[in-house]
Amino acid sequence: MINKSNLWFITLSSIILVLSIFYISGGYPEEKMVFSSTTNEDDVIVIEESEVLTAMRVTKEEEHLNEMQVLQEVLLNTESTIEDKNKAYEQIKILNNTKTLEEKLQSIIDKECDVSSFVDIKDNTIKVVIANKKESYELANKVINLVNKNLSDKYFVTVKFE
Repeated sequence: MINKSNLWFITLSSIILVLSIFYISGGYPEEKMVFSSTTNEDDVIVIEESEVLTAMRVTKEEEHLNEMQVLQEVLLNTESTIEDKNKAYEQIKILNNTKTLEEKLQSIIDKECDVSSFVDIKDNTIKVVIANKKESYELANKVINLVNKNLSDKYFVTVKFE
């Protein structure tokens, strides 16, 4: 039986799937997406986002949606016990908090370090991928310090350059 919330979830999942296939298959003719804006007549700011980071974001979003779908099915199932529903609800809260924290850290790193990044949090490990072919110990150290400054030191932070 399809109700309103299931219909919306299926619709949004389908849209995300179509967009992810579009980006992965190279829907744009350019190698990278380039955004530019001009501040003065002489100054041009160009920001490039790596295709690798886009693919990572799409993959992470698909994983998140799949986990949410499974947990929502447990919540909506009339045969599930109260304990199972409570556990599923707690997992949904944890997933949402983790996603929010990833987005917050990503925006802080992007703003403070002037790079494009991807943040993935699993258990007590934070993996940061930076779109920069040249590896820089100073940049990696700055990213680790930013993460540790915004969070407690209970996370193990790794930085990878793509």
